[in-house]
Amino acid sequence: MAVYQPLQDYLRDRQEPSVVMSYAEIERVLGRPLPPTAYGDKKRQWWANTETHSQALAWLRANRKAKLNVRKDEVAFVRQEAVERTSAAARPSAPLNGLSASAIRMLEDVAEEKGVTLERAAADFINEVARRRRTATLDWFAGRSQFSEVPSADLVREDRDAR
Repeated sequence: MAVYQPLQDYLRDRQEPSVVMSYAEIERVLGRPLPPTAYGDKKRQWWANTETHSQALAWLRANRKAKLNVRKDEVAFVRQEAVERTSAAARPSAPLNGLSASAIRMLEDVAEEKGVTLERAAADFINEVARRRRTATLDWFAGRSQFSEVPSADLVREDRDAR
């Protein structure tokens, strides 16, 4: 934790509800480079607001939560009170109300990456799942169906006449 103490002190001393910092600014405050995992393909996990991570304890103990902007490689450290007010105001609309916190977080990440609303991210996700499921269903039927030489119109007539 001592490594991230300067960041905790810096954030605790700031009065703004949100402190946005680039990676370079964070490294200046720390007096050392951030580890490669803060930059790599696992950076979302590194910047997570999880008390099991020593770096997260720095901002959590300063009463802030980190919100990573993936596209800009910058982090907004938002006061807990502001986070609670913002999340209450930005609660998902009625169709998304039943989602778990982790599902909403996943959609927030997708929405941020694509630059769309939470609802649009949810719609895109559901549409993609539906498309994959339909494709899998059609493939399943294609693998189990037998081809008929009889035209479908004749089969319909035959079925109609049999009634």
